[in-house]
Amino acid sequence: MFNRRRLSTRLTGSALLAGLLLAGPLLTGLLVTGWSQPAAAQGAIMRNQTRIINQAVTNQVRQALRPRLLIRDGAGAVSAMETGAAGRHLALASADGGVRVWDLESGRQVQRLQAGPVRALAVADSSRTLATVGPDGSVTLWDILQGQPLRRIAAGGVQAVRLSPDGALLATAAADGTVRLWSAGSGQPAATLAGAGGAVAALAFSPDGRRLAAGGADRAVRLWSVPDGQPLATMTGAEAAVTALAFAADGTLHAGDAGGAVQVWRAGSATPARSIRAAGSAVTALAVRPDGLVAVANGSRSLGVWTGEGRQLVSVENPEGTVAAAAFAPGAERVIGAGSDGRARVWDLGNGALAAQLIMTRGGWSVLDGAGRFDGSDGGLGDVAWQAEQEVFEMTNFSQPYYEPGLLAKTLRAPAALLTPGAPTVTAGIAPPPTVQIAAPAGAAAPGPASVAVTAADRGAGIAEIVLYANGKALDPAAVTATEDVDVNGQPGRRVTFTVDLVAGSNRLRAVALGDNRIESVPAQALVTVAAPVEKPVLHVVVVGINQYANPVLELNYAVADARGVTAWARKQTGNGVFAEVKLHELYDRQATRANIGSLFAQLKATRPQDVVVIYVAGHGENAEQSWYFLPTEFGRNLPFETAAGDARGGQAFRQAVLQAVAADGISARSFYKNVLQIGAQHVVLLIDSCKSGGVKRAFEADADRRALALVGQQAGVHILAATDKNQLAVELEALGHGAFTYAVLNGLGGAADGNPADGMISAREVLGYAVAQVPAMALRHSQSEQNPTVFSRGADFPLGPAGERQAKARKKKS
Repeated sequence: MFNRRRLSTRLTGSALLAGLLLAGPLLTGLLVTGWSQPAAAQGAIMRNQTRIINQAVTNQVRQALRPRLLIRDGAGAVSAMETGAAGRHLALASADGGVRVWDLESGRQVQRLQAGPVRALAVADSSRTLATVGPDGSVTLWDILQGQPLRRIAAGGVQAVRLSPDGALLATAAADGTVRLWSAGSGQPAATLAGAGGAVAALAFSPDGRRLAAGGADRAVRLWSVPDGQPLATMTGAEAAVTALAFAADGTLHAGDAGGAVQVWRAGSATPARSIRAAGSAVTALAVRPDGLVAVANGSRSLGVWTGEGRQLVSVENPEGTVAAAAFAPGAERVIGAGSDGRARVWDLGNGALAAQLIMTRGGWSVLDGAGRFDGSDGGLGDVAWQAEQEVFEMTNFSQPYYEPGLLAKTLRAPAALLTPGAPTVTAGIAPPPTVQIAAPAGAAAPGPASVAVTAADRGAGIAEIVLYANGKALDPAAVTATEDVDVNGQPGRRVTFTVDLVAGSNRLRAVALGDNRIESVPAQALVTVAAPVEKPVLHVVVVGINQYANPVLELNYAVADARGVTAWARKQTGNGVFAEVKLHELYDRQATRANIGSLFAQLKATRPQDVVVIYVAGHGENAEQSWYFLPTEFGRNLPFETAAGDARGGQAFRQAVLQAVAADGISARSFYKNVLQIGAQHVVLLIDSCKSGGVKRAFEADADRRALALVGQQAGVHILAATDKNQLAVELEALGHGAFTYAVLNGLGGAADGNPADGMISAREVLGYAVAQVPAMALRHSQSEQNPTVFSRGADFPLGPAGERQAKARKKKS
């Protein structure tokens, strides 16, 4: 039998083989039988076959998609960009009035401040404080952690601002030449610095925070001691008005001017040691690395990097806009530039290649590297896509081969840690994913099973899988009733028939096909309306909480309390008018064995399509073989944990023993995926609050957890909120009586999440969004620990109950 699947796969693998396969039966017959024609005839045949092969190769090349990046609802041009003295935080002010703060250590955007238009800004890593200057010259200090203004500074006409390395002092410079020091803690003036001549446009603190430099229209750079404000020196030699200042680690001072030159003064000298002709127009930004490298931006398309001796190391270009801001990435051979196209780009200093780009939109954030790997927030990824001619492929369609949690951090510090090291470059061309069509009834008189056929046509990437989603959730493979190879307008194809349990009201069907490269097709969609009264759903709440483990060293304090908090919320939903009934499924401590958890999931197979299932698990989690595992109570029974840091003392042998036990006893992300698919309900939320079983968290290990769980959410079409990258101390906050993650979830369910829209009803997406926003600040405030939950929301949104106004107010007051 002719194998269309095999043919489509070979077409992708080699263009020449494609040509041979498409050359027709004649060549095949010649090769198989060995039949020989006269020489003249053979020559004609070979010329004809060569033409056919060449045409096939040309067609194959033409068929490859070379998509371009599409960004929707971007934040707008970057007006200012700064890093803190330690280089951990990167802040960017965008035209939409938002200031985005990135943590370069974790590689994610951690805050968006609603600051309005920003003229200048400054960052202090140590105090997690940020200063912004508005268009009217007013100054506001912000708490990066909370995302709220701390205080406004009683200064006017400010053009430049800087925070001291320790965050204790704020320096401001005004258009009238006034330079002042302020207490960042109180907002009160500390000193007025005398001697500035004319408008001051640039400020810089020395690395030790003991000197302040200011430069402006009179071409001089003045130096004062800090905090007493005594004048130390006046440096001359700038060729034009000073527009940018920066110190090197050894105290060398650099000044960029309006003529495009950079002057360099050694510590203690009033005349320049050298001059760098760095730009053809006014320097708009200047960054100096501790080893003396200098990055210079001037508002053109290029960004130049120079050695301390004045030799140009590399020049990079933004192909889609200008570069007006510059910074060095700490501890990496990378330079960052931002400007008119609203993105921040990260370039490699060695070869000038684009290493990554930071994309900021009104919906969130995302990061892409040169190959097309990506990371980002749920909302941010919804704003970016790949467009090839008339087709638009959402970024999440590329999740399986290209989703890389922690991408920015790895790009800056550890490229070898990539989970997707072999990903081919998207813009170089990809085999087109299949096209899909849905054949479904237009409507039905009553709920119940219906037959739906999905047909996929191969366009060069093969047909690896066809998936059908009903109201957002993927159907279990058991719903497939037939599969057949078909011809689709002359292309090899496949048709899969599913049985779908229709519910009363609207049934939104969505079908995708994946090629052998695991890239999803553009979806096909259909709406099936069932003209019958809509029944209220049953709320099923599955709760698993484990404090007690087979090895006492692994015991937790708050997992059970957290789980019982979810149970208490569920009981309050009885009689709330949203659900016909509330059913609880609970397992605690010694009851929460792997077998019992599996049995509990099996009970959910009988849930109805219109029902709602909330699954909450709290306990230990671990990573093995690049997958996340939840650890049931029997885990650790044969492991010699002596302390929570046993894996640090026991070395590699102990680590291997732990991983073997994880794989043997744990419940993998893949198992969760299979169990979730078998749930009858179409509305599922999975909440995972787990901490590492050992005391040492390995670098980037949590990224594999996030990737595994995110793919579960995408492929199953459910909502997942997970905290898997923390140690026990980050989980258990005595002041709250719960872990930060669960406390935020309960707060959101209690009413605090109601806000988008504020309709008195709490939805799944509202709770997830609220928890992601609240947990990092809560964990730092109460335990000085960092915790960043991950959300992946692919299914349809649905209500989880009415907002409890009193509960929300009480929890807000307590937190």
